[in-house]
Amino acid sequence: MGRPPEPRGEQDRLRERSPWIVSDPKPELLTNTPAGVRHPAREGGRVTDVQPVAGRLTVENRSIWTRDTNPDVGAIGIPLANVIHARESYQTINETTVDSLSVRHLRPRSNVQTTEISVWDDREHEILCEFVTRYYAKQKREIEGLDLTDEQLKLLVTLYSGGGLDIPKLLQRSTDAVAALFEPLREAGLISSGGMGGILTGRGYMLVNEELDDEALL
Repeated sequence: MGRPPEPRGEQDRLRERSPWIVSDPKPELLTNTPAGVRHPAREGGRVTDVQPVAGRLTVENRSIWTRDTNPDVGAIGIPLANVIHARESYQTINETTVDSLSVRHLRPRSNVQTTEISVWDDREHEILCEFVTRYYAKQKREIEGLDLTDEQLKLLVTLYSGGGLDIPKLLQRSTDAVAALFEPLREAGLISSGGMGGILTGRGYMLVNEELDDEALL
Protein backbone atom coordinates (compact mmCIF):
# COMPACT_ATOMS: atom_id res chain seq x y z
CA MET A 1 0.00 0.00 0.00
CA GLY A 2 1.46 3.35 -1.00
CA ARG A 3 1.61 6.16 1.51
CA PRO A 4 0.20 9.62 0.82
CA PRO A 5 2.66 12.50 0.48
CA GLU A 6 4.63 13.07 3.66
CA PRO A 7 3.67 16.03 5.87
CA ARG A 8 5.83 19.04 5.09
CA GLY A 9 7.32 19.88 8.48
CA GLU A 10 5.53 21.70 11.29
CA GLN A 11 2.24 23.00 9.90
CA ASP A 12 0.83 26.28 11.13
CA ARG A 13 -2.04 27.23 8.84
CA LEU A 14 -3.72 30.54 9.52
CA ARG A 15 -7.06 30.04 11.21
CA GLU A 16 -8.60 32.84 9.16
CA ARG A 17 -11.11 31.99 6.47
CA SER A 18 -9.34 30.66 3.40
CA PRO A 19 -9.41 32.84 0.25
CA TRP A 20 -10.37 29.67 -1.63
CA ILE A 21 -13.66 29.38 0.25
CA VAL A 22 -15.73 32.22 -1.20
CA SER A 23 -19.07 30.38 -1.25
CA ASP A 24 -20.29 26.98 -0.13
CA PRO A 25 -17.48 24.40 0.04
CA LYS A 26 -17.53 21.85 -2.77
CA PRO A 27 -17.17 18.41 -1.19
CA GLU A 28 -17.25 16.76 -4.63
CA LEU A 29 -13.64 17.95 -4.97
CA LEU A 30 -12.72 15.53 -2.18
CA THR A 31 -12.45 12.28 -4.11
CA ASN A 32 -9.69 9.75 -3.49
CA THR A 33 -7.79 12.43 -1.56
CA PRO A 34 -4.60 11.31 0.27
CA ALA A 35 -5.12 11.49 4.03
CA GLY A 36 -3.83 10.27 7.36
CA VAL A 37 -6.60 8.73 9.47
CA ARG A 38 -6.64 7.76 13.12
CA HIS A 39 -9.73 5.69 13.89
CA PRO A 40 -10.87 5.51 16.50
CA ALA A 41 -8.79 8.16 18.25
CA ARG A 42 -11.25 7.94 21.14
CA GLU A 43 -13.83 5.41 22.29
CA GLY A 44 -16.31 7.43 24.29
CA GLY A 45 -14.04 9.59 26.44
CA ARG A 46 -11.12 7.13 26.40
CA VAL A 47 -8.07 7.91 24.27
CA THR A 48 -7.01 4.83 22.30
CA ASP A 49 -3.52 3.70 21.30
CA VAL A 50 -4.52 3.43 17.62
CA GLN A 51 -1.94 4.99 15.29
CA PRO A 52 -2.71 7.01 12.12
CA VAL A 53 -2.67 5.07 8.86
CA ALA A 54 -2.49 6.13 5.21
CA GLY A 55 -5.79 6.28 3.39
CA ARG A 56 -7.83 7.92 0.65
CA LEU A 57 -10.70 10.20 1.58
CA THR A 58 -13.90 10.71 -0.40
CA VAL A 59 -17.03 12.69 0.45
CA GLU A 60 -20.10 11.19 -1.20
CA ASN A 61 -23.76 10.57 -0.39
CA ARG A 62 -23.51 12.92 2.61
CA SER A 63 -20.89 10.68 4.19
CA ILE A 64 -17.14 10.89 4.77
CA TRP A 65 -15.37 7.74 3.55
CA THR A 66 -11.77 6.68 3.99
CA ARG A 67 -10.69 3.67 1.98
CA ASP A 68 -7.52 1.69 1.30
CA THR A 69 -6.38 2.17 4.86
CA ASN A 70 -4.71 -0.46 7.00
CA PRO A 71 -6.37 -3.81 6.18
CA ASP A 72 -7.01 -4.28 9.90
CA VAL A 73 -9.19 -1.14 9.83
CA GLY A 74 -10.80 -1.35 6.40
CA ALA A 75 -13.16 1.26 4.98
CA ILE A 76 -14.52 3.80 7.45
CA GLY A 77 -17.80 5.59 6.76
CA ILE A 78 -19.12 8.53 8.78
CA PRO A 79 -22.60 9.72 7.75
CA LEU A 80 -22.95 13.45 8.39
CA ALA A 81 -26.21 12.70 10.20
CA ASN A 82 -24.15 10.86 12.85
CA VAL A 83 -21.73 13.74 13.51
CA ILE A 84 -22.21 15.15 17.02
CA HIS A 85 -19.16 17.42 17.23
CA ALA A 86 -16.46 18.66 14.85
CA ARG A 87 -13.47 20.93 15.31
CA GLU A 88 -10.04 21.61 13.87
CA SER A 89 -7.28 19.88 15.79
CA TYR A 90 -3.78 18.38 15.44
CA GLN A 91 -2.27 14.93 15.34
CA THR A 92 1.24 13.53 15.01
CA ILE A 93 2.15 11.54 11.89
CA ASN A 94 5.71 10.36 11.25
CA GLU A 95 6.89 12.50 14.18
CA THR A 96 5.42 15.61 12.53
CA THR A 97 2.56 17.70 13.91
CA VAL A 98 -0.11 18.20 11.26
CA ASP A 99 -3.51 19.85 11.17
CA SER A 100 -6.50 17.56 11.39
CA LEU A 101 -10.26 17.56 11.58
CA SER A 102 -11.54 15.89 14.74
CA VAL A 103 -14.96 14.33 14.13
CA ARG A 104 -16.98 12.91 17.00
CA HIS A 105 -19.77 10.67 15.76
CA LEU A 106 -22.21 7.93 16.63
CA ARG A 107 -21.61 4.36 15.56
CA PRO A 108 -24.41 1.76 15.34
CA ARG A 109 -26.36 1.37 18.58
CA SER A 110 -25.19 4.75 19.87
CA ASN A 111 -21.52 4.04 20.55
CA VAL A 112 -19.52 7.28 20.41
CA GLN A 113 -16.17 7.44 18.62
CA THR A 114 -13.77 10.18 17.54
CA THR A 115 -11.91 10.03 14.24
CA GLU A 116 -8.96 12.29 13.37
CA ILE A 117 -8.49 13.08 9.67
CA SER A 118 -5.51 14.93 8.18
CA VAL A 119 -5.54 15.99 4.54
CA TRP A 120 -2.17 17.11 3.18
CA ASP A 121 -3.37 19.56 0.54
CA ASP A 122 -4.16 22.96 2.11
CA ARG A 123 -7.14 23.67 -0.13
CA GLU A 124 -8.68 20.25 0.41
CA HIS A 125 -8.11 20.59 4.16
CA GLU A 126 -10.06 23.86 4.13
CA ILE A 127 -12.89 22.34 2.08
CA LEU A 128 -13.22 19.34 4.40
CA CYS A 129 -13.24 21.47 7.55
CA GLU A 130 -15.70 23.99 6.11
CA PHE A 131 -18.04 21.28 4.85
CA VAL A 132 -18.22 19.30 8.09
CA THR A 133 -18.20 22.22 10.55
CA ARG A 134 -20.90 24.05 8.56
CA TYR A 135 -23.10 20.97 8.70
CA TYR A 136 -22.47 20.68 12.44
CA ALA A 137 -23.32 24.37 12.96
CA LYS A 138 -26.53 23.94 10.93
CA GLN A 139 -27.56 21.00 13.09
CA LYS A 140 -27.01 23.09 16.22
CA ARG A 141 -29.14 25.94 14.84
CA GLU A 142 -31.97 23.57 13.99
CA ILE A 143 -31.81 22.01 17.44
CA GLU A 144 -32.04 25.43 19.06
CA GLY A 145 -35.21 26.05 17.05
CA LEU A 146 -37.02 23.00 18.44
CA ASP A 147 -39.65 23.45 21.13
CA LEU A 148 -40.02 20.19 23.05
CA THR A 149 -42.20 19.36 26.01
CA ASP A 150 -40.73 18.25 29.32
CA GLU A 151 -41.98 14.72 28.65
CA GLN A 152 -40.29 14.60 25.25
CA LEU A 153 -37.02 15.80 26.76
CA LYS A 154 -37.29 13.23 29.52
CA LEU A 155 -37.83 10.51 26.93
CA LEU A 156 -34.75 11.62 24.97
CA VAL A 157 -32.64 11.66 28.14
CA THR A 158 -33.89 8.15 28.95
CA LEU A 159 -32.81 6.89 25.51
CA TYR A 160 -29.48 8.69 25.95
CA SER A 161 -28.91 6.79 29.19
CA GLY A 162 -28.87 3.43 27.43
CA GLY A 163 -30.97 0.50 26.31
CA GLY A 164 -32.75 -2.18 28.28
CA LEU A 165 -34.83 0.33 30.24
CA ASP A 166 -38.54 0.09 31.01
CA ILE A 167 -39.45 3.47 29.52
CA PRO A 168 -43.18 3.51 30.44
CA LYS A 169 -42.27 2.67 34.03
CA LEU A 170 -39.55 5.32 34.20
CA LEU A 171 -41.86 7.97 32.76
CA GLN A 172 -44.83 6.70 34.78
CA ARG A 173 -46.97 6.66 31.65
CA SER A 174 -48.91 3.98 29.79
CA THR A 175 -47.32 2.20 26.85
CA ASP A 176 -49.71 3.93 24.43
CA ALA A 177 -48.92 7.36 25.90
CA VAL A 178 -45.17 6.78 25.56
CA ALA A 179 -45.58 5.46 22.01
CA ALA A 180 -47.36 8.72 21.11
CA LEU A 181 -44.30 10.67 22.27
CA PHE A 182 -42.04 8.89 19.81
CA GLU A 183 -43.63 10.01 16.54
CA PRO A 184 -42.98 13.79 16.74
CA LEU A 185 -39.42 13.07 17.89
CA ARG A 186 -38.94 10.78 14.91
CA GLU A 187 -40.36 13.43 12.56
CA ALA A 188 -37.90 15.97 14.01
CA GLY A 189 -35.02 13.60 13.20
CA LEU A 190 -34.12 13.09 16.86
CA ILE A 191 -34.67 9.33 17.03
CA SER A 192 -34.61 6.45 14.59
CA SER A 193 -36.14 2.98 14.57
CA GLY A 194 -39.66 2.28 15.69
CA GLY A 195 -41.78 1.41 18.68
CA MET A 196 -40.07 1.33 22.05
CA GLY A 197 -36.76 0.40 20.43
CA GLY A 198 -35.97 3.90 19.21
CA ILE A 199 -32.37 5.11 19.43
CA LEU A 200 -31.00 8.63 19.30
CA THR A 201 -29.76 10.03 16.02
CA GLY A 202 -26.76 12.33 15.91
CA ARG A 203 -29.13 15.29 16.18
CA GLY A 204 -30.93 13.73 19.14
CA TYR A 205 -27.65 13.03 20.89
CA MET A 206 -26.54 16.63 20.33
CA LEU A 207 -29.79 17.99 21.76
CA VAL A 208 -29.58 15.91 24.93
CA ASN A 209 -25.91 16.76 25.30
CA GLU A 210 -26.80 20.46 25.11
CA GLU A 211 -29.52 19.98 27.71
CA LEU A 212 -27.18 18.15 30.07
CA ASP A 213 -24.30 20.52 29.27
CA ASP A 214 -22.08 17.44 29.29
CA GLU A 215 -18.87 19.02 28.01
CA ALA A 216 -16.86 15.94 29.00
CA LEU A 217 -18.38 14.16 26.00
CA LEU A 218 -17.04 16.68 23.46
